[in-house]
Amino acid sequence: MADKKPILPGTNSRPLDPDLDALQYEIMQETAQALGRIGRRLEEALAALRRHDETPGSNQDRDELVQAAADRAFALFIQRDYLGLRTDHHLKSTYDIPREVMLRIGVMKKREKGGET
Repeated sequence: MADKKPILPGTNSRPLDPDLDALQYEIMQETAQALGRIGRRLEEALAALRRHDETPGSNQDRDELVQAAADRAFALFIQRDYLGLRTDHHLKSTYDIPREVMLRIGVMKKREKGGET
């Protein structure tokens, strides 16, 4: 049997098996939709942070907005890594992620007494 090349360069994805074509197609479609949803949530968090910075006297806690954006970026990076999409270097520019958000990725907020975060 010939060596099968990945269907997405830079990943470990493989061509569809003709016997499982429909199922694999649905799985790939759902995977793409999930990545899209995660990306949109990151875009929404970054937009909220930008709105905060552009609005004088905003009543939202900026630190919480930075952390929310970092958490969503982290989710996107982890999901992509899980799927074998190892090239994340372009995401910082694609989503225009500020440096302060990048520095918070993977940092978990310390729990306060009483169990609330």
